Amino acid sequence: MPISISSEALTATITPERGADIVQIVDLATGTPLLAESPTGLVRTPSATDSMSAWLRGYPGGWQLLVPNAGPEREHDGARQGYHGEASLAAWDVVAREPASCELEASLSTAPLRLRRRVAVTGDTLTVTDQIENLSPDAVETRIVQHPAFGEPFLDDRSYLMTTAETIVTDADAPGSLAGADIIGRPETVVEPGPVRGSMRLPGPGAGASLFAALTGFATPEVTFCSPTRGLAVRLAWDATVLPHAWFWIEANATSGWPWFRRLYAIAVEPANVLPGEGDASGDRRGGTGTRIEAGDSVTLRTSLTCRQRADL
Repeated sequence: MPISISSEALTATITPERGADIVQIVDLATGTPLLAESPTGLVRTPSATDSMSAWLRGYPGGWQLLVPNAGPEREHDGARQGYHGEASLAAWDVVAREPASCELEASLSTAPLRLRRRVAVTGDTLTVTDQIENLSPDAVETRIVQHPAFGEPFLDDRSYLMTTAETIVTDADAPGSLAGADIIGRPETVVEPGPVRGSMRLPGPGAGASLFAALTGFATPEVTFCSPTRGLAVRLAWDATVLPHAWFWIEANATSGWPWFRRLYAIAVEPANVLPGEGDASGDRRGGTGTRIEAGDSVTLRTSLTCRQRADL
């Protein structure tokens, strides 16, 4: 069953039964849901032809942890790691629960990893702390991506994204409609610039626009989603030690066929330890095996979301 945690400013809903996803965060002052909601969240068909179909079946939108894989399925360390990894489909155990926080745990089979996740709300900030522990006597490598997607009514055609990233890298094969393939440049020169310096304008619901890219070279590892219509600014911040990049994708009711059939409006900035895709990009290798965790060791990731009312947007 879903878990709800709350502060005086935010409420969040988490689903231990599927991935310990944060399926929604609501700003209580305005009653605004912040995260995208996917039409595939209601799908309960019993079978799928491949791991991507299996992952999308029941995908609610919201915020996932992608481990040990992110992107298309791959063979790694003798295991077939499915699309977007096992953690985001696993059933997690609830090990602690308070009105403003919860702690969850899961062990994986496609990598020798134990995951612990703490989600807490304090005032206008939600903090996610993820620990990834290697249970093997051998070192293990894992891809890691935080996967939050934002949507309407928080975002619309007046919204924009502020970022300190120096570089955007568009996908080499499927960049979407908003930029060309395999482009490397300043974000505001590749995507339409927004109303303030260093910002990018975001398409609204029904725009039929799409993008698949990555942001990298952060002066400060954070982005801010600005919604003048709602008077809200949502800052997503993280530690770049493990996650130096951020996947950046837009699906503004663009895909006419499977899986969205023009039903999804979602804009995501996803802290990541690898660039998406394959090949070289500005000195960085796309894809790759990810972060190396030594035998018996662990890495800890801290990601925060802060939602504030802003009259100056």
